Amino acid sequence: MRVAIVGASGFVGTRLVERWTLTGAHEVIAVARNATSLARLARFGVPRWEQADALDLPALTAAIRGCDALVHVMVGDPQQIVNAAEVAWQACRDAGVARLVYTSSASVFGQNPPPGTDDHTVPHDHHAVEYNNAKVRAERALAQAEGVEVAILRPGIVYGPRSQWFTTLPRDLEGGAAMLVGGGTGVCNHIYVDNLVHAIEIALTHPSACSQPFYVADEDALAWRDFYRPAVERLGYDLADMAAVAPVGASRGRRRGAAALMPVMKAGARIVSPRIVPARARDAMRAALDVLTSPPRASSFALPHPEPPAPSIELSELHTCATRLPMHDATTILGYTPPVPTATALARTAEWLAEAWPSDQEAARAAAPLDQGADG
Repeated sequence: MRVAIVGASGFVGTRLVERWTLTGAHEVIAVARNATSLARLARFGVPRWEQADALDLPALTAAIRGCDALVHVMVGDPQQIVNAAEVAWQACRDAGVARLVYTSSASVFGQNPPPGTDDHTVPHDHHAVEYNNAKVRAERALAQAEGVEVAILRPGIVYGPRSQWFTTLPRDLEGGAAMLVGGGTGVCNHIYVDNLVHAIEIALTHPSACSQPFYVADEDALAWRDFYRPAVERLGYDLADMAAVAPVGASRGRRRGAAALMPVMKAGARIVSPRIVPARARDAMRAALDVLTSPPRASSFALPHPEPPAPSIELSELHTCATRLPMHDATTILGYTPPVPTATALARTAEWLAEAWPSDQEAARAAAPLDQGADG
């Protein structure tokens, strides 16, 4: 097929171009706003690229004319996300492109979806994170598309070499800024980038791919601490080097809980007879009241690293997610099966990260002047 890719210079777009160009699976037309953004793709020998702003309907229409499909993997701010989705289907209609494959996000359900959420749950657009709302509105815009087949995929955490979820990890570990909210025990609904590429390939041609949005993921859904573990250990660190920080609003919740308990404890302390309650128990109650009503005391312990910054609402919700999203529909309707096992995908990512980020010793050797002696 002749496939145009909007967002070709991004993380997922680069991998699509790489796979399809090197394997010859499809004729790729990389669409980019300017030539400089295609620098990373030059090494793949992309035979054709088109310059067009994804928000410019006439320019995008001209860029994709003659293609069989358009794959839309562009990122942007919330307003751009919605506008780009509208322009994409209109450009396909005007250019005669039969199918649009749009990568939405599992975030349409929020970073911590309610139990029972699946592909048939109707997403709302009043999330705390505006990115989520933008993806919901983009899907609504695509639902109005006429004259174009629209396939919508909803990946979760897309990762792999060069992904944003790992590129800053070495520096964060080194500087003491790496964190796991709530200890990282929440569910990570993740998908390896090559597994997403496989899902996109299915969506290009499958007759049922346009029947509904599909959540796609890896075969496993690990806890966040286990998601990061291979990379952390490959870099020579331990999960204990990632600070366990409280979720956003947790301390406020504890204060509210304490405030609710205090009247009860005070009343109990007043009405319980000393002859019934032993002195030791009364002392424990008074000590508990002192802790609840006293201001927090400064710690006398020195921390080995600077205290990590407070987590964002988005990260807090992700790391404390309690719901594993099901991909029953993608499996049974589309026949999607992730080709890369989770353990293999995380090992590849960890190995790339270790090679891309040299150890302290290697960095020191690289920075040292050359020895001109016999061993130089």
